[in-house]
Amino acid sequence: MKVTENIEITNEDNMLLMDRYPDNYFDLLLTDPPFGMDFQSNHRKVKHEKIKGDTNLDWFPSWITEIKRIMKTDAHLYIFCSFHKVEVFKTEIQKHFNVKNILIWEKNNTGMGDLEGDYAPKYEMIIFCSNGVKKLKGGRDSNIIKAKKTGNEFHPTQKPINLMEYLIEKSTNNLDIVLDCFSGSASTAIACFNTNRKFIGCELNKEFYDVSIKRITNHVGQTKLF
Repeated sequence: MKVTENIEITNEDNMLLMDRYPDNYFDLLLTDPPFGMDFQSNHRKVKHEKIKGDTNLDWFPSWITEIKRIMKTDAHLYIFCSFHKVEVFKTEIQKHFNVKNILIWEKNNTGMGDLEGDYAPKYEMIIFCSNGVKKLKGGRDSNIIKAKKTGNEFHPTQKPINLMEYLIEKSTNNLDIVLDCFSGSASTAIACFNTNRKFIGCELNKEFYDVSIKRITNHVGQTKLF
């Protein structure tokens, strides 16, 4: 569905989406894939549906191979990841891309987990990759990025819009094309709208897809009012 002139999201498997695009098409991949952990948050009273494809990472090798085909030769990639499976992600990604760094998103609060037998988790990893020698915009920043957690109103792993805006602006120019293969509640899409980038993405779960369309539509409408 084309939500605005520059924002398009479909409800389908991302391999079907990518198959429609030619080689060397996208300027940036910014995505938060399933971590292969069968994640279910127990913090919220009203729980979201489980994330499809999160029971294992068998799909990842073929997925990253297709990502390589459709990314431009100077593209950057940001792939969210957990320490639980980071070695699996890195092993496959390094077959195709130059892993430049692992960024740390420092959240303003901690997760739940083992309250007495473990340290409180306060971060997520973002694997930063390059498909060439493209430079970052705005100079060299720290690889620790602070952004407040969202509260996960729309999605169990919802990302802050300002965090996505920051990454988009570090790696793209006006009207560049951003891909999100696991668009969730459309935080990346809204960040693209706010920064005047083109967005193409998909979400397999119909509930999250419907929420994302409504969320973008409301955001665009409110933006026009002001």
